[in-house]
Order: sequence, then C-alpha cells, then structure tokens
Amino acid sequence: MIKPSISQDFPDTQPITVPMEFEASLDAPTEPMGLMDMPAYGGLELAPIEVTLYEVTGLTRKDNRVCPQPSRWLEMYRILQDQPGRDGLPPDPVVGSAWASTPPLAKRMAFHEQLEWADRNHCLTPVHEYLKTLRDVDWYVA
Repeated sequence: MIKPSISQDFPDTQPITVPMEFEASLDAPTEPMGLMDMPAYGGLELAPIEVTLYEVTGLTRKDNRVCPQPSRWLEMYRILQDQPGRDGLPPDPVVGSAWASTPPLAKRMAFHEQLEWADRNHCLTPVHEYLKTLRDVDWYVA
C-alpha cells in the first residue's frame, strides 16, 4: 500500500487559553443538578401484552398434553363464543359420545384448530389466561 505524501506542514497545536473571568470557575466544586420536572402520567396504563399462538401452543403441549378434559374444553369454547367481534363460530370441541371414539391425535388437531381460530379472531389472550388456570388433572394427556 502506497501512503500519500503530505507536502504541507501543519502548525504545532497550541494550548487553549481561557479568559480571566472564567478561570476561577474552572476549579469550583461541582454541584449535582436537580431532577427535571417530569410530567405526571395521570392514570395511563400499559397496553396489554399480546400472546402469540406459539406461546399458547407451548403451554398446551407441555408434558405431552393433548387437550383439556371435556368439561374444561366446553368452558374454553364458551369463552370463545362470548368474544366480541368474532368471525363466525369457533370449531366445535370433541365432547360427549365423540370423546370416547376419537383418537388423541384427532383431539389434539381439533383443539389446535380452535386455538388458530382464536388467533385469527384476536381473542387468544383470554384463552391463554383461562388455560393457565387449568390444573394438571384438567388436561387429557396421551
């Protein structure tokens, strides 16, 4: 690599000169600055944190869970039905006489369809809150 040659000589740097009226203040002790007046937030609340389908699926798959037990699944179905602004009805849960004849994989898929419906209709947060309250015995495990 070829370095360019500098043909111009630069003058030596010179120390800064401080006017006499400021010289005494340079050695003065410092004082902490007071806090600035911050505007009051007056009852503002944080926006709710949106739950993702990934998070809810992780909760529902913990410890090889398939779906809630039939009575708990119906409670979740009613939560979905009561949500405002939804588009149509959520998919039906597997309950009643269909429960005994449906294999675990089909139950899991039906439950996941409901979760996807809740995600599309922006009502996944109340479902997540409900599912977090369920005990281990409230889940069907394969």
